[in-house]
Amino acid sequence: MEQIIRSDTIHGYFDGLSAYVADCGMEDSGEQHLVLSPLLGEGSISRLKIRQGVEVVITDMVLEEEWDQYIHEKQVLEINYCFSGLTDCYYRGNRFKSSEQSGNVYSVEDGDFRLVKQSKQRYQFVEIRMSPEQMLRYFEHTDDYRSVENWLEGQMGRISPLQDCVELKRAVTEIVRSPYRRSLKKLHMESKIMEIILLVLEPYTRAPDSPPGAFLKKHDIEKLYAAKGIIAERLENPLSLRELARVTELNEFKLKKGFKQLFGMTVFEYVRDRRLEKGVLLMQVEQLNVGEAAAAVGYNNPSNFSAAFYKKYGCTPAQYVKLQKQ
Repeated sequence: MEQIIRSDTIHGYFDGLSAYVADCGMEDSGEQHLVLSPLLGEGSISRLKIRQGVEVVITDMVLEEEWDQYIHEKQVLEINYCFSGLTDCYYRGNRFKSSEQSGNVYSVEDGDFRLVKQSKQRYQFVEIRMSPEQMLRYFEHTDDYRSVENWLEGQMGRISPLQDCVELKRAVTEIVRSPYRRSLKKLHMESKIMEIILLVLEPYTRAPDSPPGAFLKKHDIEKLYAAKGIIAERLENPLSLRELARVTELNEFKLKKGFKQLFGMTVFEYVRDRRLEKGVLLMQVEQLNVGEAAAAVGYNNPSNFSAAFYKKYGCTPAQYVKLQKQ
């Protein structure tokens, strides 16, 4: 299905999308829901206006046919995070492909995008949309105002990947699972938005004497990224630290310390988080039960999987899947 959407304000994208997804309801909290008809697929797209010029759009849907979206944005700063689903984005003659469990930030003025979403995939993502002016208002009367203003100027017309870290995943997950309603929900969401903004800006506002990976050389950083890729490919049967160090030609000390400094988590934490995230997808998309999902991601004992899951998400795997369906 081809969609042409002109977004003249921060809130224009959702409003334009409602013309193609007609079933729109509103809760007493002020949250709007676009529910897909069976012809389009299943699932919904929700929007909560935090304040004028700031909104959060949460998508959870499976499309019956491909969506080909042509979008004109007059002015927007967007921070998004994709839990699942692959989207092709075309902007200024370049093609960008979204990755699962990752995020991007972009700022445009009178920009044209083309987004292609595939059928039969589950799309779960969060979009924080705001005006650049509103972003600056958050930093009025602070020492960081000029740094943020410079960052906004440098970000204009660019799509930049977000640094992968546990704190980012936790914040966007808490937005999706916010337990509050009405004004408290807006307040909770705005606190999470501020947390995410600080994570996005942290590399640019950090003191110049403490950049990430300061003690690492370029070839060491490349090896650490290679280690990260190897871990992701072998979640079910991960290498030991010694084996991983040997394969990537790093000593164990540099592997452990460098991985923590570069990615914000230890090797063990990264393995655990990726296993749990893959387990969630298997339970939601493939409809595997807890035992099957645990085995598929390398847990011999489902109880260990459930214990690690509870420690990360604050609920059991079964409770989590039930909440997501609701």
